[in-house]
Amino acid sequence: MLGRIVRIHTFDDGRQRFQCYTNKWRITDTMFNGGKLELTNVYQPEIKINSISSWKVTVEKIEKNNYIHDNPQ
Repeated sequence: MLGRIVRIHTFDDGRQRFQCYTNKWRITDTMFNGGKLELTNVYQPEIKINSISSWKVTVEKIEKNNYIHDNPQ
């Protein structure tokens, strides 16, 4: 799961301030057996979310040769 690219679909619990950034995040750490994630913005790596519930994000799908795959990270 580390290194995967995700998008946040639920900005709540004080995370609304991160909505102004491009919604593309890399998982940089996991906690509580993957229940919580640390995220770093892909385009602005100095922007980090220290803890967000994993159910609030969706793994980014990438297209390769007209097929959709999970990000292979």
